Amino acid sequence: MKKVGFIGLGAMGLPMAQNLLKQGFELQVAQHVNPDPVIVLQKQGAQVHSNLVEVIRSSEVVISILPTDQELNEVLLSEEIIAAFQENAILIEMTSGSPDAIKNLDRVYRENGIRILDAPVSGGTSGAENGTLTAMVGGDPFTLNEVEEVIGAMAKNVYSVGDVSTGKAIKAINQMLAGIHMIATSEAISLAKELDVDTAILKEVIGDSSGQSWMLMNKLDSIVNQQFDPGFKLKLMKKDVQIAVDEGRTSVLPIASLALQLYKLAEKEDGELDFAAISKNLIH
Repeated sequence: MKKVGFIGLGAMGLPMAQNLLKQGFELQVAQHVNPDPVIVLQKQGAQVHSNLVEVIRSSEVVISILPTDQELNEVLLSEEIIAAFQENAILIEMTSGSPDAIKNLDRVYRENGIRILDAPVSGGTSGAENGTLTAMVGGDPFTLNEVEEVIGAMAKNVYSVGDVSTGKAIKAINQMLAGIHMIATSEAISLAKELDVDTAILKEVIGDSSGQSWMLMNKLDSIVNQQFDPGFKLKLMKKDVQIAVDEGRTSVLPIASLALQLYKLAEKEDGELDFAAISKNLIH
């Protein structure tokens, strides 16, 4: 399957789409209100269509990575979009959305003979740029096998995790941890400053100690230098932590619930910044 349609050319989607082009896939994209990523991809060899219906009609595999469940439902549940899928086409749905939303989408698409893989990714914009993302794929393993090279062009690690919705569930758990770890990293930096500990030394030592975390190693410098250009926006991390808390219908999640409140407070002023900007309210 060489013809790949791509829906969602944001901070993650654009570099992922570029990696598909680098691996020789025939990329199909649509004109958009923000023309910049489309222009970039067109210069690199993508076929640009006037609308998403034409993208899907021209694609054997369609990839979507959208901001929230709302956009997922608005775009992918459109009757025009559903009718445009080729016979035997596959949708690889990579949005960080809720398990309920992808279950509903899967039900509707099955009724229309369209196969879905639920395949959110982790690794941030750097992972998207370098093709080193981790993909957590829910859905039929035989369908995954058909598009393994497509996903492999964007992700270094590809896990088959169970049924459709399991990918979204694991991503919600990952994001819950990531959001909490960012707050913990911010508190660690705050305490280090109060105790006159050099943050470069802190990073080196903790990096070889039991308190080490991905957030500390990859976000400490940005926090110390107050560099919060997105990246993964704070408002999207708030959305993802909200999904995790909402899914915990019978689980007690006190730390995640507190983290959610902190992200909600920070979103009012810093929602468009990188989610490391949560540190602005935690370091004085």
